[in-house]
Amino acid sequence: MTDHWNAIRHHWQLLGPPLRPPPEAVEAYERELGLRHADVLLLGVTPELAGLGATMLAVDESANMIAGIWPGDTLTHKATAGNWLDLPVDPGGAEAVIGDGCLSVMPSSEARLTLFRAIARVLKPEARAAIRLFASPAKPESPEAVRALALSGAIATFHELKWRVAMVETGGAPDFAIPVKTIVERFNALFPDRVELSERTGWALPVIGTIDVYESSRAIYSFAPAAVVADEAACVFDDVAVASSGSYGLAERCPLLVFGSRSRG
Repeated sequence: MTDHWNAIRHHWQLLGPPLRPPPEAVEAYERELGLRHADVLLLGVTPELAGLGATMLAVDESANMIAGIWPGDTLTHKATAGNWLDLPVDPGGAEAVIGDGCLSVMPSSEARLTLFRAIARVLKPEARAAIRLFASPAKPESPEAVRALALSGAIATFHELKWRVAMVETGGAPDFAIPVKTIVERFNALFPDRVELSERTGWALPVIGTIDVYESSRAIYSFAPAAVVADEAACVFDDVAVASSGSYGLAERCPLLVFGSRSRG
């Protein structure tokens, strides 16, 4: 997915919550894990999370994302290119693992389980991890409901709308997965007049246009409900919980999955 992330980094500054974690979501990581004195492993290079922990190693497959959005290495906080499923960390070398939306780029249940096992390998005994989810509701919305909400001004940001459109399509899909290019296709079908959408919502056309990066993407996202992902985590970890990440737009679908290190296999 390197080309996908290289395209996204070019309009990173136009993205916002819920795609990027607002301050209250960042605070939730600290609240749940107590990271101030921890050696933290970050999956991805989410800049809002880059200052957490006493030390941090951020791992991302895309050198372009590291160059484009990572705030820069310091003596204690560094980023490196690497594979989340084969993390460049010694067994038991991390006091905490965090990530933002990274389970949604795992396109299947088996892929998510593989990532959970990779995290279990690097966590110290009794340490914990927290990943903010992008989770479909138990009962999916209809496309008509999403369109009506958007045009009435009831949706806070374009990026919230984008995730709602994606989640409409994943309710009956295997593994709750959707090709990224399908998201823009469904959006265009629901909102053929972007000028009207901009005028009705106040969203700038360049912000709405950020969805076009999906047109040529070969990536697949998944938006499994929080209960489904928690059950998957429980196949690997004994201690699994779902915690609030705040009250921003769509926060109810973006909780933290918090899980302990005692591996079952």
